Amino acid sequence: MKLTVDGKSYTQPLVVKMDPRINTSLADLGKQFEIEAGSVEGMNQSYEALAQVRSVRGQLKERAAKAGKGGLAEAIAALDKKAAQLEGATQGSFYGLPPSGKPAENLSTLNQHFSGLLGVTDSADSAPTTQAEALYKELQESQGAFLSQWKKIKEQDIPALNAGLKKAGLASVDPSKEPLAAPSADVDGDDEP
Repeated sequence: MKLTVDGKSYTQPLVVKMDPRINTSLADLGKQFEIEAGSVEGMNQSYEALAQVRSVRGQLKERAAKAGKGGLAEAIAALDKKAAQLEGATQGSFYGLPPSGKPAENLSTLNQHFSGLLGVTDSADSAPTTQAEALYKELQESQGAFLSQWKKIKEQDIPALNAGLKKAGLASVDPSKEPLAAPSADVDGDDEP
């Protein structure tokens, strides 16, 4: 480690040691870190997709008001329905983990569950439980499926709708646009658990 004060440098070696009170093996700490880092990545990816979905839903609401009735309005409603299913709503549950009776997963709950898993895994310097490892794998699989669905919507459904919007003289839908006042499927309007 190097410290410079008033132009004078001081150097001293820095040794990082494990807390002597912790008896967890490095392999188990590695597993814990893998789940923690993966949970953070899962939270970031699901949040980014969720923000895009909410942005698109806000834009669809604006276009629906101008589209009137007919085929274009139906196409907007159909895309909004797909986006609403992906968005979902958060759920109140202990530590964000799925409650018993496991309801259908969506991007909102996925983000919440990664956050809960991170909290549980980070709560002690120990190997993750088999339940935590199983949940992590399940969340990763769900995330892959949701991100794949969202990618398909962005690459196929939105461009198809944008062609119809262009013909009608309406602005196209842009998933990368910042959401204004995004709609949410959250029934009580409260995102607290």
